[in-house]
Order: sequence, then C-alpha cells, then structure tokens
Amino acid sequence: MMKIITLLLIVLSQFAVAAEPIGRLFTSPNERSNLDYLRQTKKNEPLKVESPTQELDAAPTPIILPDAVNLQGYVKRNDGKQSTVWVNNQALQENSRNKDVTVGKLAAGSNRVPIKLSGNGKVLSLKAGQVYDPETNRVREARNHGAQGDSGKISD
Repeated sequence: MMKIITLLLIVLSQFAVAAEPIGRLFTSPNERSNLDYLRQTKKNEPLKVESPTQELDAAPTPIILPDAVNLQGYVKRNDGKQSTVWVNNQALQENSRNKDVTVGKLAAGSNRVPIKLSGNGKVLSLKAGQVYDPETNRVREARNHGAQGDSGKISD
C-alpha cells in the first residue's frame, strides 16, 4: 500500500511541475535591465523658461495638444531613486518629459500624479486609470470594456 501511495505522489508531483507558469508580474529580466540602464544614464535636463522679452510682433505658434493623456499607472520607489509613471503607453521617470507631457515629482502620501501638458502648460493631477481629454477639458476613468449604456442607440 505504501508503494502505491508513493508512486501516486510521484506521478501527481510531475503534473504540478508541468503546470503553466502564471506569467510575469511586472517585466522580463531584459526589460528590467533596460529600465535600470535608462535610469542610470538619464541626464536631468532643466526645463527651459522662455524669456518675456520675445518679440511681440512674432506670430503665435499653434498649440498642439495630445489626443488624450492616459495615466496607466505608476511605481513609487522608497529607496531614493526616481519613480516610474506610465503615460500614453510610455514609461517616464518622475521629473522628466516627452513631447506631450512633463511628469512631476510623486508625493509620498498621495495617489495622484502631477502632469503638465507641454502644449499649453496646463497642470493636471491624475490617478492611475484616469484619462484627460483636452478637447472637452474633462477627466474620466479609463475602461477597457464598455459598461452598459456607454454606446449604442436607443430604439423607438
């Protein structure tokens, strides 16, 4: 009887080992090393402030705003290094920018991320999962799946 139980345990343990892994929680080792490399080699560029003595006769440049600012999430670090924020499917370090937005410093006790639009200088404070629409000047919750009543027509 003991041999049968032992054999049964060996067979069952093989099934447990062969089970599919649940996947990665955050990033692969290659992506992690790439993020570490970018963090170490990033140069902090101070924001350029335009002088008020610009020519008044110059034609104003058109303001180009992004279609939307989607804050997918962030990771706060407590080891003194810069936190990472995902905006419009792009990872940005705090106090850095891309062509559309500038990400500010994440406050220790807050769940909001300060974001400044590059086009018009508007400062936003978004939570993870929120989307700002510059056309309507509104913040909404991002959803992958539409809820009941989000779209469709009302029949007569």
